[in-house]
Amino acid sequence: MSSTGKQNIRWETQIVISMCLGYGMLMLCRTVVGVAGPAMLADPALSLDTATFGAILGWGTAGNLTGKLITGVLADKLGGSKVFVWAVGFAAIATFIFGSLSSNVAFFAFFFLTVFAKSAGWPSMANIIRVWFTHAKHGRVWGFIATSSRVSSVATTLLVSSLLLIMSWRGLFYIAGTLAFVSAIILPRYLKNSWQDSGESTKESDETTEALSSWSKDHPLSGVETRSAILIFISNPRFWLISLGVSSLAVLFEFQVFIPIYLSETFSLMPAQAGMASSAFPLGCLVAVFSGGFIYDKLSKKNIVYTMSATLIVAVLCLLSLRLLGTVDLGATLELILTITLIFVFGFAISPAYYIPMSVFSIGFGGKHCGLLVGLIDAFAYFGAMMFDFIGGAVANKEGGWQDFILILIVTSIVATVIMTTFLYLDYRDSERDVASALPS
Repeated sequence: MSSTGKQNIRWETQIVISMCLGYGMLMLCRTVVGVAGPAMLADPALSLDTATFGAILGWGTAGNLTGKLITGVLADKLGGSKVFVWAVGFAAIATFIFGSLSSNVAFFAFFFLTVFAKSAGWPSMANIIRVWFTHAKHGRVWGFIATSSRVSSVATTLLVSSLLLIMSWRGLFYIAGTLAFVSAIILPRYLKNSWQDSGESTKESDETTEALSSWSKDHPLSGVETRSAILIFISNPRFWLISLGVSSLAVLFEFQVFIPIYLSETFSLMPAQAGMASSAFPLGCLVAVFSGGFIYDKLSKKNIVYTMSATLIVAVLCLLSLRLLGTVDLGATLELILTITLIFVFGFAISPAYYIPMSVFSIGFGGKHCGLLVGLIDAFAYFGAMMFDFIGGAVANKEGGWQDFILILIVTSIVATVIMTTFLYLDYRDSERDVASALPS
């Protein structure tokens, strides 16, 4: 490999690592609440129960929904790198302050702000990827980024659960906020806006810049303003299918923040033990997305339909098995092992369909408006997740409520399988049609 080729790879690697680090910090600020949940419920100084904790999660998801509608447009207009760094810093401050709070209203407000900032991550990265990487690399880059979010989730769950053995839940938020703030200070040095800002001028970087510029200029939406772009998006059937599909999958992902409480109450585990056991979910996601991006780039669109549909069917079977475990007596130890195994497989099964198709579709279809498109799709997703946080928390808080909680997830997973399969089939069928067909004549 030539020296210029190595320089090209070095900058691409640096950008990917910077995004992984930043998004990992955003995930840290987001997931620390779920891990600390059992300890917060056990704190006599707080007036929390499962329903109230679900409301905290619901307000956080409301912040996500609100942020998706705002930060996507900001990322398109101001640049992905600027908005991304701002998001990490803001989430860090809000997370640190969360650790000092005691009232439920304050918890609602600051978790709203934390997740509002976290919501900027995906739209910002869509813009960063659009100006740095050609379309042929989008699947693997998104795979790396999704992997980073899962790595941080696994690490957070294990590390924070371990720290619960030696400190209060408040210390967890102080540590998470500090780490994220330090990252926000470091990121601008390595996360540049484009190839031109990198200061590198090699044959390969110039060719990449030219290819990206040509693609952006030739994209059917390159001359379209924001309002017109929104009209084009909402008039396309695939937009509604991917929005509803990701919304259903987002509900399934919200199970993650309930898992520590679910395991703690179902198997009478200590908060630290429940937190460690709950790492099975992000670990399953990690294994799936680590290889998912590479596989996605190599599969034909037809094979993607079969692969993603199969994994979602597996997710349905996992949830059915979880509910069945609650109706038979196999012994506490065996039931716990089987439950953790099923949670691992469930996380593995839903991750590729949740992360990759929407991300690749948004850049390809949205062009320079990809941040806006990601924001709109995610807004639908987090509206569904927000409703589930409130409803799921209230359902689980009842006597024997976890069985009904799992039943809601089963129905949602079946709906997600049908919708995502339909979207992927239409994407395969229309793959050779020009995006320009969406433009009004």
